[in-house]
Amino acid sequence: MRLGDLELYILIAGRWKADGGLMFGVVPKVLWEKQKPADGQNMIDMACVGLVAKINGRVIVCETGIGTKLSEKRALQVALREPEGLLHSLRRLGIRPDEVDAVITTHLHWDHAGGLTRRDEGGCLELTFPKARHFIQRSEWNFALSPDMRSQSAYVTDDFTPLADGNDLVEYLEGDAEVMPGVHVRHVGGHTPGSQVLVLRSGELACAVTGDLVCQTPHLRVPWTMSADIEPLRVLQQKARLFDEAQQHRWLLVLSHEPDQPAGYLEEDGRWRPEPRLT
Repeated sequence: MRLGDLELYILIAGRWKADGGLMFGVVPKVLWEKQKPADGQNMIDMACVGLVAKINGRVIVCETGIGTKLSEKRALQVALREPEGLLHSLRRLGIRPDEVDAVITTHLHWDHAGGLTRRDEGGCLELTFPKARHFIQRSEWNFALSPDMRSQSAYVTDDFTPLADGNDLVEYLEGDAEVMPGVHVRHVGGHTPGSQVLVLRSGELACAVTGDLVCQTPHLRVPWTMSADIEPLRVLQQKARLFDEAQQHRWLLVLSHEPDQPAGYLEEDGRWRPEPRLT
């Protein structure tokens, strides 16, 4: 779709399953399961939702999903499907990986940053987008290298450390920034220390990629948060702020793990109106 000067493409960079308790924290299962039914192992359907944007002749990829580096055992555990979804989507758009100008990952958890790198035919790590600038919060990078015990399993260093191997392709951010004309990054924290939301603007029009601040449509309720959030109260504050702006200014929201209705508008009464052309 087009938003002013923005040419936007929603993509699914992979499908998988996650534990419902992880995704909804203290929300009782009797409530969340009405909207996201769980299987016999308490797992719910998930998608790695990304965005490709063309603006002023530049190509921007936001979110890269799980990627292809999971072991067979781990891939079976999370019921991984379509691991090549990101590159397949780019190929359909006629975009080669070396034509991508910028990559913005909301945070460095394995299900968001796994596609930053891949293994070549010889098994060696290589960058998926070898010429792109990668924009990451400094606080996220530092935490990902030395996470606390609770967060260790969420980070895989092979996903992101090759970016720093003398390629000068990482720009470490210290909070909110306009990284390119019309491309804004907002540091929200909460889920992880350096979690960020991408806001693409064209005049009065805007699209926001929420990351794990808002994972799925049930999380459009401010109090519904994940058990994996490091600072739950900050998540509540940042969600309320984002929702207020999205409602007032009619922002298109892209939800990071919503498999069925990943993009749409939050109406003033709190209802979710999916963008018809994306469903």
